[in-house]
Amino acid sequence: MKLSALIRSLRQFYFNNPIYTWRLNRVEAREIKIPVFDSWPGEIEVGRDIINGKIVGLKLSNDQSVWEIKPMDPLSFEALHGFTWLRHLRAQGGEVARQRVRKLVSDWLDAFNVWHPVVWRGDILGERISAWLGMFDFFCESASDDFRKRVLQSITKQIMHGLNDIKSNEVGIRRIRTLKGLLIGCTAMNFDETRGNLLRRLLHKELELQVLPDGGHISRSPSIHVEFIMALIDIRNISRANGLETNEELQAFIARMSRVLRLWRHGDGKLALFHSSQENGKPLIDSVLGQVESQQKTIYAADNIGFHKVSAGSANLIIDTGVNDSHDAENHDSLTAFEFSIGKQRLIVNCGTSPGNVGLREVLKTSSAHSMLTVDGVSCRRNSATPTNILTSVIRKVVDGCSLVEIIHEGYGGNYGLSHSRSFYLSASGNDLRGEEILHYSGAPGVIPREAIIRFHLHPRVRASLVQDGSSILLRPTAGGFWRFKSDSTLLLEESLYLGTANRQRTEQIIIMASLEDIRDKSEIVVRWALSKENTSANKIK
Repeated sequence: MKLSALIRSLRQFYFNNPIYTWRLNRVEAREIKIPVFDSWPGEIEVGRDIINGKIVGLKLSNDQSVWEIKPMDPLSFEALHGFTWLRHLRAQGGEVARQRVRKLVSDWLDAFNVWHPVVWRGDILGERISAWLGMFDFFCESASDDFRKRVLQSITKQIMHGLNDIKSNEVGIRRIRTLKGLLIGCTAMNFDETRGNLLRRLLHKELELQVLPDGGHISRSPSIHVEFIMALIDIRNISRANGLETNEELQAFIARMSRVLRLWRHGDGKLALFHSSQENGKPLIDSVLGQVESQQKTIYAADNIGFHKVSAGSANLIIDTGVNDSHDAENHDSLTAFEFSIGKQRLIVNCGTSPGNVGLREVLKTSSAHSMLTVDGVSCRRNSATPTNILTSVIRKVVDGCSLVEIIHEGYGGNYGLSHSRSFYLSASGNDLRGEEILHYSGAPGVIPREAIIRFHLHPRVRASLVQDGSSILLRPTAGGFWRFKSDSTLLLEESLYLGTANRQRTEQIIIMASLEDIRDKSEIVVRWALSKENTSANKIK
């Protein structure tokens, strides 16, 4: 057993000891000296679902308590006990919503108000502290004195435990959730300044570790990136409420990260689907950018995190041009994958993620769930057979307003001896997107590949049909005009799934197939494709 694991095991043994429980139970409830306000919007529809017994994907019977159920998916379990879903009940508003919150919180206190190895883990505990304090007025202001006292005592206990366990918490965004909750809790409930200074030093360390020079979060996940900025804004806001001047360094991180957030936005104001991300609500993202307090513009080439964006006319092309060095378990095998939208209409997308389904979420991490090229159905990733850095180069040029982005990588070098070059061309008007895929055989030994498959997953609001004897595909989005997809290789239409929102939706994907069986004789195989807007009226298109 590693030393760190041994220490963690000993600490958990101590926390589970009746003596530790007795010590925490002796803690007197602290009053809230500095009010906390959670400034993030919720969704009324989700709040209504919670009132009706549906919460984080769980459907409850009339007399069933949600705390009797342990969701199969760890992310759903974390979300349930983190209580950030209180925002949706607050958005719903009214006495029925308040009573529902009180019942849920009261039942949680009955079941989990003592240490639990997961429920009291630093990141979940931090989210819960932030949620309870941030929405305290909503569900506690008109509650009984006994209920308010129970909540305040539990918050105080959780803060004390979080401080006791501060050196044993998770890394990445989980670490930030912990620090945010404890900073908000210690400030709001007037803990001594020594605690606050320690937490701010730990936060500074995490900012240096997790935020890259271009402002991107090390996870490369748009959803995690948004949450990270929200946490920093929450910390800034509680510091101001305490009469402290805004930390210039903290504000600089917020501003820098906002540039990358804008890179990941489509014309509908929501997020592109990369690395375990879903669209997220436009009101939430607008709220985040509205509280950034910076006028920094979008960054279009973020090479530290590996993303490029090309905007022309009303079109947006967002490309994954990087590989994560951190081996984050939530990263997808999506090097060279892209999304394309025109105005508020998404045309080409990736499949997204499924937070409540472990098995499906793993499938959605594969290259086939993205708009990109694969060889023999194998994901493009680093492994023992590939170089440490499979990305060779990213070249970007602009000529007469037209943009060219070329990515070269060796993700299939170890297994097949192949390098892949993917080029994108977007016209100045945004109405003409072209691509070129080149697979080059290096002469190295390896498996002889059979075929390359290039996928273009379509948004559910795009209807597609093969026309002109299968030589092109006509796309009919609900907005954005008619588009035609062409290629110099075989075209197919197949079923696909879209999980950019909470609801799984059926959609289609365009597939280009190219044989690779003779690539060693030819040295390279080239496939070209194009997506262009039709100028003729709908009844003239064939």
